[in-house]
Amino acid sequence: MKNERGMALLTTLILGFIALAFIGALLYMLTTGTKMSGTTGKYTTALDAAKGGADLVITKIINSDVKCGGNTCTPCPDTPTNECKIDLQINKLGNYDLEAYLIGVDTAVYGGSNYYLYAVRVIATNPQNQEKAEVEFVYKIE
Repeated sequence: MKNERGMALLTTLILGFIALAFIGALLYMLTTGTKMSGTTGKYTTALDAAKGGADLVITKIINSDVKCGGNTCTPCPDTPTNECKIDLQINKLGNYDLEAYLIGVDTAVYGGSNYYLYAVRVIATNPQNQEKAEVEFVYKIE
């Protein structure tokens, strides 16, 4: 009879520890999922700001109004410098600082038409928490 009570106690303790471990694992997964969801939301916001900056640059390209420091831009494919930093007039979208750089300009002939190709890098940074998103794109104009 004593042996049976000891086994019942041992079984209860083992099942209790298993249930406790299961609950702990569920709580850990829940909190980790919440943190990941918040991080994804922040990155999405930074990416949206960078895409908005890209729209501003495209408007400037269409209007032939691409200037760097008030002058003609000099492309800088490797390291961004002030010579290739595009004047946006809007340097902030929400909490995000915007910078745009002209990476390259080239011409191409296709189907008898001349095209200009602009390669641009747009960077959106939140100075409060160092969130950052970069968008690089090539835009073709006749």
